[in-house]
Amino acid sequence: MNIFVCLLALVLSVSMNAGAADDPMVSLFKFQSQMAAGGNVDAMMKLGEMYEQGSGTKKDLDKAMKMYRQAEAGGAKDAGGAIKELEKRKKQGSLAEKKAAEQKAARVRAAEEKTAREKLAKEKAARDKIARDKAAKEKAARNKTVKEKAARDKTAREKAARDKAARDKASREKAAREKSARDKAARERTAKEKTARNQAAIDKANQEAAARKKAEEKKTFESDPCNSPAARFMSSCK
Repeated sequence: MNIFVCLLALVLSVSMNAGAADDPMVSLFKFQSQMAAGGNVDAMMKLGEMYEQGSGTKKDLDKAMKMYRQAEAGGAKDAGGAIKELEKRKKQGSLAEKKAAEQKAARVRAAEEKTAREKLAKEKAARDKIARDKAAKEKAARNKTVKEKAARDKTAREKAARDKAARDKASREKAAREKSARDKAARERTAKEKTARNQAAIDKANQEAAARKKAEEKKTFESDPCNSPAARFMSSCK
C-alpha cells in the first residue's frame, strides 16, 4: 500500500513540476499501465479498479475483469474477491440493463399500441362520421321523398275531389235539365192532351149541335115543309 502512495505522490509531483495539462488520474492510469506491463500485480489491481470506476480512463468492466484475472494469475491475494464482486456487479448490471431494456421496450410497445389505438379510434371516428353523414343524407332523402309523395297525394286528392265535385255538379245539372225537359214535355203533353180533349169536346158539341139542328130541320120539314130552309126551292110554298 505504501508503494502505491509513494508512486502516486511521485506521479503527482512529476505532473505538477512538468506543468502538464493532463488530468492527474489520467497520468496515474498511464503510469499504472506501464507498471502492469512490467508484471506488477499491484498495478494490475489498480488498473482493474480504475477501469471499473472509470477513473483516469473510460469505464470498461470487461477490461477491469481482465486486469483482475491477470493479477490473480500473478498471485494477487485480493484479486479473487475483486473478481467475485465484479461478476456480481456485472450480473446486476446485466439484469438492470435487461430490465431497463424491457422497460424501454414496454414503453415503446405501449407508445406504439397507444398510437395504433389512437389511429384506430380516429379511423373509426372518421368511419362513424361518414356513416352518420350518409345516414343523415339518406334520412333527409327519405323525408324529402315522403314529403313529395304526401304533396303529390294531397294534390291528387284535391284534384280528385274537384273532379268529383265537378262530376257531381254536372250530374246534378244534367239531372235538373233532364227533369226540366221531362216536366216541360209532360206539361206540353198535358197541354196538347187538354187541347185535344177540348177540341174533341168542341167537335163533339158541334157535331151534336149540327145533328140536333138537322134533326130539328127534318122535324120542322116534316111538320111544315114551307117553314124549312128548303121551302124556297119548293114551288108549293111560294
